[in-house]
Amino acid sequence: MFEEFKISKKDKYYLLFILIYGIILVGYYINFNYSLGIDCSDVYVYLLNSLYYAGYDVNVTYNIFLSPVICILTSILFRFGLVDKLAIMIVTGAFAIFGNVGLYLLLRRFFDEELSLTGTIIYSSLTLYLTWLANGTLDIPGVSMTIWAALFGYLALKENPKFYIPLLLFLVLGLFTRYTVILSYPAFALYYVIERGFRIESQDKKYILRGILIGIIILAITLGFVIIIGHGSFEAGAQMARGIQGTLGSQNDPAYNPDFSYYLMNMLNFVSNSHTYFDGNPVLDSATPLSWAILAILGAGMGLWIYEHRRSLEKKDMIPALFFIMGIVSFTRVTSIVTILLVLIGLFFLGKDSENKIVYLMIGWILSNFIFYSFNPVKVNRYILPVFPPIIYFVILSIQTINDRFDINKNIIPIILIALFIVQAFAFTFTFEPTTQYITTEEVSNYIIENNPDYESIKIGVYNIRPFSWWLGANATGIPVSNQTEIDSSNVTYYISNMKLDNLTNYSEIKNINEIYLYEKINV
Repeated sequence: MFEEFKISKKDKYYLLFILIYGIILVGYYINFNYSLGIDCSDVYVYLLNSLYYAGYDVNVTYNIFLSPVICILTSILFRFGLVDKLAIMIVTGAFAIFGNVGLYLLLRRFFDEELSLTGTIIYSSLTLYLTWLANGTLDIPGVSMTIWAALFGYLALKENPKFYIPLLLFLVLGLFTRYTVILSYPAFALYYVIERGFRIESQDKKYILRGILIGIIILAITLGFVIIIGHGSFEAGAQMARGIQGTLGSQNDPAYNPDFSYYLMNMLNFVSNSHTYFDGNPVLDSATPLSWAILAILGAGMGLWIYEHRRSLEKKDMIPALFFIMGIVSFTRVTSIVTILLVLIGLFFLGKDSENKIVYLMIGWILSNFIFYSFNPVKVNRYILPVFPPIIYFVILSIQTINDRFDINKNIIPIILIALFIVQAFAFTFTFEPTTQYITTEEVSNYIIENNPDYESIKIGVYNIRPFSWWLGANATGIPVSNQTEIDSSNVTYYISNMKLDNLTNYSEIKNINEIYLYEKINV
């Protein structure tokens, strides 16, 4: 393997450091997240799906399309006896480490060992990344698969066409890790046509065909399996379609946010912030000087790089300019896919004769995701994680440019940044406002389990079906907390509410844990 990636002795030491750092960091955040509780309700869906894959009798087929890769791997730990939220934290944490290794190897195609290490440490210590690290969500695993696909794609084009086989394998597996990783694929296609044009060279053809064949087989088996056990339903396609049209979600969704500038205006907070709190989702607030330092490095370095690679404008530059203008005009007026397509065509005309073609892959990678998620009215900060690997590329390119332009020790900036970001990685948990809202669902459930040995044979009404289906099983049934008449007339033995209910006549409050109220039916 080391020979295939042309890894030096120094690379091996740095990869070992990345591996050890990643394991320690993941362990640290698993401990933090385990105590915090599951703060994203989607994770409960993945846990229930994992139970289904592990052979448990769980009625979750309507959501079984969600991330077969993560859920199947989690189900393996379940089969070994680790039936706990810890299992999915371990799996998603392992994917994070895998992605860090891949990013180092990708950066090494363009930079020296020290700069590649710097980029990997920065990426794996960003506060947005840390917020979602090893907590059961799919975003970081999805980005990890995208990083490896980008690496194999570059190797296939520039070094050995046999890498088309793992490239196509990772494209398919990445899709079933998190469906929205497909947003980065047009950038990979852009890079191919910039490098090769609209043709497949003879030395590439057999490997591409083999990769396509393997990919189709895996795609057909996985998709067929998911559709069959989902009784013909494949909601992922419909969700993507609504996202493309900008109609995913509604004004009642807690993450509904029509502000197109949301991600752009919060980028500094996603790099480093000093105040984190929960408002439905984690909110990263108050950017630190470290964020501004990264912005200054990026601005200065890329300014110098653009100046050094400047050229006179030519008539042919009117073509990409026209597509960029159409892209800007189309944004918010038509679907996001139209805007993305126009921008990528502009990048193709701008980059096809460039000596720095990799830059256009990175720009396309960023813009494909940025345009789609900015257009989507449902906005959660974790959605924008895919733009950070290519942003890190530009940060490291900026450092390299500054080092080349000025007579300074080339290791000064990398050493300072590595030290600061490692400190941030372990200090970040102290920026969170204390909260018990996510662990309380577990505590209320445990109270019922400990005080009623027959809890599995009774009906338990709940205000939120997702967490309690995991903690209490299939006997949990959802009843809106706003409909007290329905609650009062139901036949559930217990009702769990997130607000105090004063008008119930058939139920009495028996427990209040951090403003989660447990009611028991009178004379049961």
